Amino acid sequence: MDDFSPKKWVPLILILGFFSFWLLVKQPAQQEVHATTRLAMGTLVSVSTWGVAGGEEEKAINDVFTKISQVEALASRQNSTTPVHEINQSPGMKPFPVSEELATIVGAGLNMHTVSNGAFDPGLAHLLDLWGFAHGVPDVGRIPEAGAITAWLEERGKYSEYGIRLTKDKDGTALLTVESHAFALDLGAIAKGYALDKAMETIKHDGIANALIIGGGDMVISGSKGGKPWRIGIQHPRDREKVMAFAEISGEIAMATSGDYERFFMVAGERQHHILDPKTGRPSRSGLISVSIQTKKAMDADMFSTAVFVMGMEKGKAFIEKTDGVEGMMVAEDGSRWKSSGFKGQWLEGP
Repeated sequence: MDDFSPKKWVPLILILGFFSFWLLVKQPAQQEVHATTRLAMGTLVSVSTWGVAGGEEEKAINDVFTKISQVEALASRQNSTTPVHEINQSPGMKPFPVSEELATIVGAGLNMHTVSNGAFDPGLAHLLDLWGFAHGVPDVGRIPEAGAITAWLEERGKYSEYGIRLTKDKDGTALLTVESHAFALDLGAIAKGYALDKAMETIKHDGIANALIIGGGDMVISGSKGGKPWRIGIQHPRDREKVMAFAEISGEIAMATSGDYERFFMVAGERQHHILDPKTGRPSRSGLISVSIQTKKAMDADMFSTAVFVMGMEKGKAFIEKTDGVEGMMVAEDGSRWKSSGFKGQWLEGP
């Protein structure tokens, strides 16, 4: 999962491409498409609009980034002033009152943990720290000592139920309990998508119907470019200078991609990436190297792409096909690939 800390890999991504997605849009002579990119949530967030006057657009863009900052102030575990940081610093204490918005984010993660049979896990902060992914990619990549991973797994094994709980008191206030550092919250793979959903709500509230918002492998789309679809490229998982597939999309849709090429380091020729398998405490070895998910909400796409990546090809197919409103595209390390019938996109070439 991702966090909200500044990523050391941002400059490299800027040179080689545009995160997990490349925006393949030719600007018309009249400059009807306008794009603004700023640093937010520890990554670059780009907001593109179509057919909007300058003053109107400027206000909407500022409102979008204000909303994203508000979500980050709730869900970042790196910022010492956030409730998530405070909860993580005091595991096992009495239930912590949280806002309705944070309860929504955590509740979505806990539900995905249940329906994915643990493939998605919002409580991997300490494990990510062990691997050095707390601030992007470690300067010196190293595999944690086996004893540290074993201790983390054993600590989790002490609990008969998942060690993060969301309840309500008699007045209806949401209460969040984190039992142990083995369940420390990392909400990056939920809150980033949630922030983009709220950003799109914000820009629509400001009267802009046609927009594309991209941030750190997630995107949310509304409307079109003057009746023409937004054209989106999906990055080749083994060559950042190539596009593997593309999608032409109009209307209301979100998409997220998770891959082993986003944040990784190499040890003895083996790729050690940031998508960790909660059952092993190590980078997922499901056989998948890229998963793209399309749904109505970016928060859901974000969580599904992570869960399916950990599940692997066959279980991932079944999970996607049994869930209404979810479409997927997957690529495996052996070169095999699969796309659900409703996925809006076409292959260009294999890995």
